[in-house]
Amino acid sequence: MNLWQALILGIIQGVGELFPVSSLAQTILLPALLRWQIDQKGSDFLAFVVALHLATAVALVLYFWKDWLAVCRAFVGGLRRGKPIYDADSKFAWLLIAGTVVVGGVGAAFEKRFRMFFDNPDYYWLVAAILIVNGVFMIIGDLVKRRAQQQNRRADEMTLIEGAAVGAMQTFALFPGISRSGVTIVGGLLAGLSYEEASRFSFMLATPVIGLAALLKVPSLLKDPRALHLAIPSAVLAGVTAYLSVAFLMRYFRHNRLSPFGYYCIVFGGIAMGVLLGR
Repeated sequence: MNLWQALILGIIQGVGELFPVSSLAQTILLPALLRWQIDQKGSDFLAFVVALHLATAVALVLYFWKDWLAVCRAFVGGLRRGKPIYDADSKFAWLLIAGTVVVGGVGAAFEKRFRMFFDNPDYYWLVAAILIVNGVFMIIGDLVKRRAQQQNRRADEMTLIEGAAVGAMQTFALFPGISRSGVTIVGGLLAGLSYEEASRFSFMLATPVIGLAALLKVPSLLKDPRALHLAIPSAVLAGVTAYLSVAFLMRYFRHNRLSPFGYYCIVFGGIAMGVLLGR
């Protein structure tokens, strides 16, 4: 992998992790379509990916730092009071915890099995097919939300079971082609949240999952210094693009829907599947 390829993958990670288009699918399909010779099974590539994910998590923390500060203070305050949930911020803290526990356990148990299966280039067309499913799911979520015509709720008005259910939907992102943000935003919409509130909950849910998963693999980054000359500039680029992406999306979802991203996934997935099956 050369520098330009690494930088492009950094941009894809920064944008695709937050835009509901599946960063993993883009990272798999784009190099395959362009016939890049990248060994995605190598330890240097794993270290490279770890750096990109850490940068994405840092960008999310920086963008939502006020929210995280309020949530952490409320969480600690609840423990000191002996009353875990006492206001909106403390409720939001426990919603994030409830939404993270399930995906953390499932991811730790099954992530390697899913990734090993999709390491085989013979199955890349299936990644494209799953990306199409991702697009259809978001379009359906839009239609259901539009027809519901119910009053929007705040995230802290959800029950802990609803928060856990929305968070658990992140487990579908173990399938390359399913967007973490896409499925959790749809989950939030089905729980009665507005697009803006659902996206905020989705991005804050993603932060500990992305960050902790990357931190657990930091030793692989430190053990393979060969990857650092590509990982560092690419991670910086991933962090910058991730920050700009979340800033754009939070404004976008004030007045817009998921459907355009769904149509993109269907079109790109269809083109990629056609090209890969035709080879």
